[in-house]
Amino acid sequence: MLFDASAVIIPLLKQKTDILQPENISHLNGFASIWCSIENLFLSATAEGYGCNLRVPLGNEEEYARKVLGFPEDYFMPCFIGIGKPHKDIVPVKQKEINIKERIHWDTF
Repeated sequence: MLFDASAVIIPLLKQKTDILQPENISHLNGFASIWCSIENLFLSATAEGYGCNLRVPLGNEEEYARKVLGFPEDYFMPCFIGIGKPHKDIVPVKQKEINIKERIHWDTF
């Protein structure tokens, strides 16, 4: 939970075009890159023994964060990221077992 996180990271992207109405696919490169960076941050933190969570801002949360943190209007905040050491008594989520042979399809679905 963000409230209990040791650190909250606010990734920012200087978005030059409207991501909801891009003129071409290249205008989404920055948006795609920020999410790749977020994934890499999660992988790195997890490898170091930290727990992570992510929350996409809802309603006016981005505007509120902009006001509190003072980042410019032309920057986009895709999410809040909470990072911290997991509680000692936490039960890890069990990974769902899948049969790869049932999931891979050759020449047909």
